[in-house]
Amino acid sequence: MTPNWLLYRESFLGGLSVQGLSPPGMLGFTVPIRLGGHSHYWGATLPEQGIPATLPDALDARMDAGQDHLIALMRLDWLRSQVDPLTALAMERCAGARLLPATPRGRRILGAWLRRLLNRLHADPRVMGYPAAVAALESELLEALLRTLCLAAPRSLLDGATRRRRGFDLAIDHVRAADLAGLSVAALCAQVEISQRTLEYAFRERLGTSPMEFIRRLRLHAARRALLATPRGGATVAQIAMTFGFYQLGRFSADYRSLFGELPSATLARQGVYTGANLLG
Repeated sequence: MTPNWLLYRESFLGGLSVQGLSPPGMLGFTVPIRLGGHSHYWGATLPEQGIPATLPDALDARMDAGQDHLIALMRLDWLRSQVDPLTALAMERCAGARLLPATPRGRRILGAWLRRLLNRLHADPRVMGYPAAVAALESELLEALLRTLCLAAPRSLLDGATRRRRGFDLAIDHVRAADLAGLSVAALCAQVEISQRTLEYAFRERLGTSPMEFIRRLRLHAARRALLATPRGGATVAQIAMTFGFYQLGRFSADYRSLFGELPSATLARQGVYTGANLLG
């Protein structure tokens, strides 16, 4: 871990489901080493071409037995300070579409380089105590990624795209600090001083969904955490749903089941089983 990067390797002997939020303010990507037979991100299998990536968003992944990969997270504000606006825009748009463009060969080369880098740092961690060395390491990580990617960014899109990017970033910051139960898209637009149409385009570009659906998804995750944390004999499904602004209970149950694969009543039946640490993912 450096001030602007986080890099680590994961492998799985058994299957694992992961649901939660990717880290705020960071672009993350996965470099596969060995694919699990049924591993997927957001319901899709890992493609042979490209590098699976994400901007800050809800995370939904299934790691099958045998999966082995590298995870890298890079601060978005640092990225924007290191490359030209068109390159940053292109990278963020691709990450928003959940795939950084790269050839299979380029991905293999990047994975091998990152593994060697991790092995060197584990063998001699003293380098991390020297600021100049850390800064050089961060620059090499970015350069290796840029060499791997096949980016294209039309210059004519810069002005409008920049407005959408800034509006999106402000909106995400506000959403993270807001009371989700009472948050509306109109109120969000007023808070960040952006039109609803522009915000809609920004969310479609970056996350592939609407602002309303994104907020609803976050509220569903909050409701799930509350259901898992409710002590036996505590609140009912209806009480928890309404606490988070879901007044159509039938739709809440259907949306909940679609996202998590079970009814909210089934989640509530596991009351008291999960610890605080389990609820972070």
